[in-house]
Amino acid sequence: MAYTAPWQRLCDCRCPQHHGYPRTTYHDDRCACAITCATQPTTLIIEQWDCALFLDHRADLWFVNRLPGGQWDWPNADHIHAHHDLYAASLLIERQLHQAIAILQSPPQERGQA
Repeated sequence: MAYTAPWQRLCDCRCPQHHGYPRTTYHDDRCACAITCATQPTTLIIEQWDCALFLDHRADLWFVNRLPGGQWDWPNADHIHAHHDLYAASLLIERQLHQAIAILQSPPQERGQA
């Protein structure tokens, strides 16, 4: 199965802004994409921070806050900037997400599978 980058996939979660279209930005005002949308890159849900972290199409770490009712605050999604309290932790998480994605994209024999 060939890998298709998330920003090349079409939205499949009935978001009024993106349904049936690709999504290359993550802070659209009318976005209602779910974390499980086909356009969503590899995502780590952080219960302790009440948000999700993901790498955008430039491989930069982004966050999106979780709202009540299982919704996501896409208009306020952003990078974790150097002045943020959790910046040092985000650098470690970003590096580990890069490593996980590299492993997932590698051929099965390189992952130790036959």
